[in-house]
Amino acid sequence: MGLRGGTPPARLFLALCVWRLALRRGAAGTEEVVFGKVGGSILLLCRNVSKEATEVVWFQGDPHSFPPLFSSRVAFPPDVRFSLVDNSSLRITELRLQDEGNYTCKEVLNKTDHEHRVQLLVANPPQSTLKCWAETSSSGLMLQLFCSWPGGYPHPTLRWREEGRDLENSSWVISSTRSSDTHVETLNSSHLAHRKVFKCVGSHVVEQEEPACSVEIKLPSLESDPPQTCFVGDNVTLTCRLTEGVPAARLSWLRGITQPEIQPGGRFLIAQEGNVSRLTIQNCSQGTDGGCYVCKAQNPVGLREMFVCLTVKQPTNIVGVVGAVATLSLMAVLTISGLILYYNPLLCLRGGLSPGVARGAGGRGEHLASPLDTQRHPVAWGKAVQESFSLVLPSPKTRSRDAGDVLVLVDSEDDDEEEEKGEEDAVSGSKYELVNGSSAPAAYLSCLAGGDDGEQHGEVPLRKARGEEARGEEARGEEARGEEARGT
Repeated sequence: MGLRGGTPPARLFLALCVWRLALRRGAAGTEEVVFGKVGGSILLLCRNVSKEATEVVWFQGDPHSFPPLFSSRVAFPPDVRFSLVDNSSLRITELRLQDEGNYTCKEVLNKTDHEHRVQLLVANPPQSTLKCWAETSSSGLMLQLFCSWPGGYPHPTLRWREEGRDLENSSWVISSTRSSDTHVETLNSSHLAHRKVFKCVGSHVVEQEEPACSVEIKLPSLESDPPQTCFVGDNVTLTCRLTEGVPAARLSWLRGITQPEIQPGGRFLIAQEGNVSRLTIQNCSQGTDGGCYVCKAQNPVGLREMFVCLTVKQPTNIVGVVGAVATLSLMAVLTISGLILYYNPLLCLRGGLSPGVARGAGGRGEHLASPLDTQRHPVAWGKAVQESFSLVLPSPKTRSRDAGDVLVLVDSEDDDEEEEKGEEDAVSGSKYELVNGSSAPAAYLSCLAGGDDGEQHGEVPLRKARGEEARGEEARGEEARGEEARGT
């Protein structure tokens, strides 16, 4: 006999028996998963326990092992961390990692056993801080957002959000990667904008609070050193600094905006340390290296460029410059010396006569005629010298073998003859005769060098002209005698 639809009665009866057996197994052995925190406490419920149950026994691991972990009727070696609640549920305090595992409770009711299995996971929340940052993909065109919260068990759940919406289901997400404690989202740069903010939120099974961190992406910003100068054949270094940019921008150098990037090698060396890039040009050439270079910074948010200019010059002839300066200095010294000698011809080199010879020639130390006196009263001073002094030389007997000719000024008694000469002849003078027949100008014979004490006047003592005073006294005497004669 068959049923409607062509199903045999035997096959239908067999299917009904299998369904009832599966239902009983499901009712007798239910399971659940619970989480506990290290150091905390947990309550494991023995569900579907009848009030008429005569005994409830808890097992850890194999439900057929002996002795059981805890029993409501039999006293086993107690562990103060374990206790029964309402004669059925198991409470565990001061949880440890080794407490994790499967627990099974059995109730004894009319010689029938009902089991309930519970899986306990002892969790350890992350002890570190949630961190997030942005990087540029290897291709340089996409933005990668990283979020990490390590140190927890089980692994935390991490989500990237933008303006309150999850990025995982957004159209501009290229890929999403999860690995243990890190979550990475790769975004297309076409949807990025300066100062856009992305937020990462973390959660853990035993933490009620959900920590968060954020990333603000920014365009790159640059600064450089002032324009540089390089002499032909020398080396020069151009510097470019990245002051802002999230994620960090890639720095490169170009010879011009339309030129390709400069590749390190040959005369060009490129070194980057952190956010600073340096371009070194070796053996500068005036024809090819002068001009402005471009420092370029680029990240997925945008591009910035800055010009760094270089001037190449021919080296300066240092030897020529030093020689010219020395020549000008010498000419200045000679000019000043000429002016001094022109306006004061009585100055001469010191050391012409020793103080002893000068004083010995005159026989007594008289007042020295200074160059200032000769400038103020040239005519009177010349006349006085011409009237009062004549030139003699020491005798050969009194001269030493190594001594040179020395001029000595002594008093002259030919006052009347010298008085007839004019004031101009007294200044200029003709020439003074030397013993050996040579002659010297009067100006040089009147000017003698300084002595050892460094004073500005000469040390040859010049005796004052007393001829005029003697003649004055004689004239006054004759007038007095004439008056006496007329009186008599």
